[in-house]
Amino acid sequence: MNELIAEQIRGFDIADYLPIHERMLDLGDLLPPRRGNLVKVVVGMRCSGKSYRLFQEMLRVHESGVPWDRICYFNFEDDRLDPVTPAIGDEVLETFYSTCPSALEEGAYLFLDELQEMDGWGAWLRRVVDTTKATIYVSGSSSKMLSQEILTEFRGRAIDFELLPLSFREYVGAKEPGLSLGPAHSTLERLSLRRLFDAYLEEGGFPAALGLPTAQRVSLLQGYVQRVVVRDVVDRHALARPRVASVFARRVLGTNAKTLSVRRAEGDLRALGLPTSRALLATLLDYLEQAYLVFRVQEFSYALAEGTRKPPKVYAIDPGLALANGRANSNELGQRLEDAVYLELRRRNVGTRAESVSSFVTRGHGYEVDFVVGDVMFQDALELVQVSVGVEDETTRTRGLRALWEALEETGLEEATLVVAGGDEASYVQGNRRIRQVPAWKWFLEA
Repeated sequence: MNELIAEQIRGFDIADYLPIHERMLDLGDLLPPRRGNLVKVVVGMRCSGKSYRLFQEMLRVHESGVPWDRICYFNFEDDRLDPVTPAIGDEVLETFYSTCPSALEEGAYLFLDELQEMDGWGAWLRRVVDTTKATIYVSGSSSKMLSQEILTEFRGRAIDFELLPLSFREYVGAKEPGLSLGPAHSTLERLSLRRLFDAYLEEGGFPAALGLPTAQRVSLLQGYVQRVVVRDVVDRHALARPRVASVFARRVLGTNAKTLSVRRAEGDLRALGLPTSRALLATLLDYLEQAYLVFRVQEFSYALAEGTRKPPKVYAIDPGLALANGRANSNELGQRLEDAVYLELRRRNVGTRAESVSSFVTRGHGYEVDFVVGDVMFQDALELVQVSVGVEDETTRTRGLRALWEALEETGLEEATLVVAGGDEASYVQGNRRIRQVPAWKWFLEA
């Protein structure tokens, strides 16, 4: 085991991973090594780019003047290490310090990738934090485990950063790095950005899937889902019904941007010859969300209600992944656009993530607004966003606008946004209230 660990530590070379496309997730100022340091934890679904975000931070540390022999990267998702125990973690540190003794005295920068593979990682890492002069970065793929252990084990000495697959801005930077992303665009640039946005809704933002032929991309993204189901749901929770978990995961992804009825899903699975129960499916949905495969969004007014019976809307971690794993015609353009808008709002409101983005149904006529951003705890709405594939049809435009007008009146806000896949910029005014219509590709570049 020592030889295997030493091989991984000595064999790591950042040059093997260059070039590294910069991710926009800000991990804050560089902290000098010390005991009791703040741990920075990057969380997200498998294969969404967490390792490369750590590599990006390693380059930043090195460019600040820290020599490579004080920087340690170790990936705990290696089947040769299984089972990963705290003793293995101790061996990793001992091996690193034995080969780089200056790091022990001057302080180390430790990058611990997929640490959730270690049983009892929270207690082990707390001990390392308390006894080691270091600056520590961790990545992991389970939101519930990480957030719970951060709260219980670290008591304010760790902070988590959520990394989603590529945003549209990052996607453009990876596909056509020379294309201007500023506020002013030529006609040719606008056409290019619209074309890229259409491709983004189809390909999605998983880095390894970019540029692959359609059949290979679909196969890769389907494999991602199966890996999440097997590793983060079935194996982690010792489930005895892997087939139910797999079929249900694809059913949930096919419901992307729509209300999910667990009762109806139970009936559909039983019709396929898969006996199950609503209790099991509800538990599976929890596990899928903990693994960052999907997110549930409740109505703004119901978000804090205990035991509400109103089914949530479900959004996939990525529009391309949802398209690749849903049934034929089950992920239409409108669904993928709404999904992408939700994910972008989640990125922009990273401070309160799940609590800050909800759906909204007006009290007056029950009109639905796709998203309200605000403080659920105090029922304060800060932003209203409606999503539409197109507004050329007057009926569709009227339906979207009337919901926003009524929501503006009920929330007291003066401005709302209508994001459209097809159409130009426009502005609609009633009294002191305004609805701004903006093409989707442009709205995604505004942050």
